[in-house]
Amino acid sequence: MNIMIDFEKLRQMFEVNVIAMIHLIQLVSRLMTRQKSGSIINMASIVGVKGAKGQLAYSATKGAVVSVTRSAAKELAEHQIRVNAVAPGMVATDRFLHSIENRFEDRLNSVGFGRYALPEDIACLLYTSDAADDSLRV
Repeated sequence: MNIMIDFEKLRQMFEVNVIAMIHLIQLVSRLMTRQKSGSIINMASIVGVKGAKGQLAYSATKGAVVSVTRSAAKELAEHQIRVNAVAPGMVATDRFLHSIENRFEDRLNSVGFGRYALPEDIACLLYTSDAADDSLRV
């Protein structure tokens, strides 16, 4: 096993993917608690649930997103605030297509649709009305 982690990058990744998310949950939940309703949707990743070779740091942060989402959902439910996460696989964002797509070409064969998800595909999942059910709950 050869796991070499740049701990400064790991700290930055946790700062962006986890710490900032927790700050935002705290901020918006104050307003939502006063109005007795709300919906918070966090961006997780399937890698945070299943792990992936070569993605130890990223999967650790996205696993934390899943855990925070579950705990926040339980804490905020009594205030009528839903907390869910979307956990997509690889999404064909500009950054992905221009910088790291080549590293994952072999994985495209395992994608059922035969293509990477598009940002629009993920956006369609972000339905947040009061009629939304728990189908997106992680």
